[in-house]
Amino acid sequence: MPTVLFVCTANMCRSPMAEVLFKDLLEDRGLQAGWRVQSAGVHATDGQPATELTRQVAAERGLDLSAHHSKPANAARLAGADLVLVMEPAHREFLIEAFPRFADRVHLLTEVAGEDGPVEDPVGTNLENYRETADRLTALLTKGFRRIHELAQRAPGVQGS
Repeated sequence: MPTVLFVCTANMCRSPMAEVLFKDLLEDRGLQAGWRVQSAGVHATDGQPATELTRQVAAERGLDLSAHHSKPANAARLAGADLVLVMEPAHREFLIEAFPRFADRVHLLTEVAGEDGPVEDPVGTNLENYRETADRLTALLTKGFRRIHELAQRAPGVQGS
């Protein structure tokens, strides 16, 4: 079963949003049973909820982040992931430096969708910016779905599907 780990800074906005959006995309394609999707943050502390605006934007899309609790991106989480998708180049650099043995699984989300640059962090801004972030994540996940599927399936621990 392929496991995808989405990573941002604090695991309170972008990565939990990407997690539920990707789960929804898998469900729409009838693939949710075959995947494990998680999120974490490079500077996350355990147990923080998703931000209020993140929860609100998810709810507007029929998704529930009320039970989300932040988790740090650590060696155990990376070891359990076949594919790690980060929001910013700095996240990739941090993970590769801290956990070099997992470098081959760490990719920038925009790059797997054929784009470049970061997914900007809306924390500290307004509701419209959170909505724009959700729209951008949805577009990237949709555009990059085939590549995400390919990278996750190609991972060493994944049995064919």
